[in-house]
Amino acid sequence: MNARENFHAMMSGGRPEWIPLNLPVTPPVADLIEARTGVRSSELAFETDFGFEWVGYNEDPQRWRAALADLGCQLPADVELGPFCIAHVAPPPGTVGNAYHFRTMLHPLEKVTAVAQLEKLPWPDTSDPAHYTAVQQRMRQIHTRGKVAFAGLECTAFEAAWYVRGMDNLFQDLAEGNGIADWLLDYFTERSINVGRAFARSGVDVIGLGDDVGMQTGMLLSVEMWREHLKPRLAKVITAIREASGDRKVWVHYHSDGNILPIVPELIELGVDILNPVQPECMDAADLTRRFGHKLGLSGMVGTQTTMPFGTPDDVRRRVREIAALHLHRVHPARVMIAPTHVLEPDVPFANILALVEETKSIRLS
Repeated sequence: MNARENFHAMMSGGRPEWIPLNLPVTPPVADLIEARTGVRSSELAFETDFGFEWVGYNEDPQRWRAALADLGCQLPADVELGPFCIAHVAPPPGTVGNAYHFRTMLHPLEKVTAVAQLEKLPWPDTSDPAHYTAVQQRMRQIHTRGKVAFAGLECTAFEAAWYVRGMDNLFQDLAEGNGIADWLLDYFTERSINVGRAFARSGVDVIGLGDDVGMQTGMLLSVEMWREHLKPRLAKVITAIREASGDRKVWVHYHSDGNILPIVPELIELGVDILNPVQPECMDAADLTRRFGHKLGLSGMVGTQTTMPFGTPDDVRRRVREIAALHLHRVHPARVMIAPTHVLEPDVPFANILALVEETKSIRLS
């Protein structure tokens, strides 16, 4: 049984031989892994179960800069202007390296006052099949390695929209009904529909959707607001994935940080198969397993705010065993994957990474 077969066995209610392991890392941690193992990829260095791919867009940052300047938005010279006008300033040289969550985010569209201004910007045509010509080949390469092909499509609508607009502005747009937030949410939803279809047709095993809609104390926005503005758009993306995949099962993995327990039943209703993460700081994996384990896989339960950066290797091993127990000690075993609650940042000791990998691999299910 290879990693892909093992994963499908677990998710389908069969008899997996081991618990799947996922180890997402930031570039500084990849640097550390390469220095210690000679291999940069965490998947290849530690033979984890998932191979990752996503779609990049060959956008011209200068074209965006010129269009933004016409709107009166002059970006600093050191801004990294990524796809879809998402902008960051990197940390100072010699500090934490290119760590994703240590960058300063700018919101280039915060001064927009009308939908007509958005319509003039150089948004990529995400329906163009040229963006997706290489996806199928890359998925085949992952399957050739015997791994689960995981296609990233997080920041499905809400996060991408507030990244470019600013969260306060986006919420104010929704309150005022001025059309700006709706235009952005609709554009990114359509983007995600097009990408999701391409992934589904490529033979991918898992598509990672998601928007952070939780804080550690509860929902980031009201459930009613989520139902009105985000749930219908997420439903459209999942429906498009299901239609494009036909009779072949594609597992939908949904990421949101924080405590989103109030909407978990509705995520299941929409067709979400795997919830990520289940932050031990604010959600109880055992409770979720009791309530939804027959319908929902769980991933991302080793804390990146607590255990991974600040615990000892023994703490990491203990947490892995606690997660494994959700599968090992049930009449109907839970569908669980070992993974940190988010990408590993530079504050995680290499000894803790090794402990996570070694303890997971030591557990055999059959």
